[in-house]
Amino acid sequence: MDDIQIPDNSKDPSIATHVASTDVNAFLPPNFITELCKNKPAWWINRYVFSSFNYAEGLVYPSASACFVPDFPIPKHWKRIIAADYGLSDDFVYLFGAIDEAEGIVYIYKELRTNNRNIEDLAKLYFDGSTDIPIGGMYCAPIMDPKSGWKRDYNKKTLYDHFLDFNIAFKPGHISIDARVYRLNTYFESGRLLIHDCCSYLIEELRDYKFPAKRLDSTNKAADKPVDKNNHAINPLEWICMELPHDPSKLYYGVYDQHGNDLTVEQENRTPWIPHALQ
Repeated sequence: MDDIQIPDNSKDPSIATHVASTDVNAFLPPNFITELCKNKPAWWINRYVFSSFNYAEGLVYPSASACFVPDFPIPKHWKRIIAADYGLSDDFVYLFGAIDEAEGIVYIYKELRTNNRNIEDLAKLYFDGSTDIPIGGMYCAPIMDPKSGWKRDYNKKTLYDHFLDFNIAFKPGHISIDARVYRLNTYFESGRLLIHDCCSYLIEELRDYKFPAKRLDSTNKAADKPVDKNNHAINPLEWICMELPHDPSKLYYGVYDQHGNDLTVEQENRTPWIPHALQ
């Protein structure tokens, strides 16, 4: 709130101003708050109806501020998931997540951030940050920006190939920004994603990641994509949530044979075996 200075000769000791939630007004009609909040975004409701100053207009992830928790040691049996956003002059960020399947919650417990480093140094940083992950402890291959992967000209060596030289096989993250924003907001609002408070850079980015000001572009439409800056840790967070099911307690570990049959299904539930040529 702005610090407003009032001259002493203008002060009235009988007048005071207080910020209060709308529902403290006992004289409101029964459905007033419900109608007021209809079709309003979460940040608007929390700021203007419930008087919370933790929400700012235009935030992409307004519910994130309620999802920061004190850090704690991660149990070894929790599956891990890692994502990275590549940068040269910009920051290169690794984000580490752990999945509590019993409670259905994903915890982001570690971030590693650097810049102006070569591939060998970045690979070493990856392995140093992964020393606490047991063999078989990864839910899936690490994820990276899909723009760093394969293009139509397959004769060129990509960033993915450079990391393969150091035994790190990245998989591409999801491209659609709209889908990523919807998915991550759902994770935040459902309480399925919590972030350790030691991830200070990620928290700072989430608190300042906004949509552009409402102004018309060349097509006379308001821009609806987030401002593409200061999101080097947010992008890996989005890719992590896109890779997981809607409920983290329902991880699926499918194992398939060469013909695409799911070997995790009980034998009696499977279709009787038929030679591949006759299928």
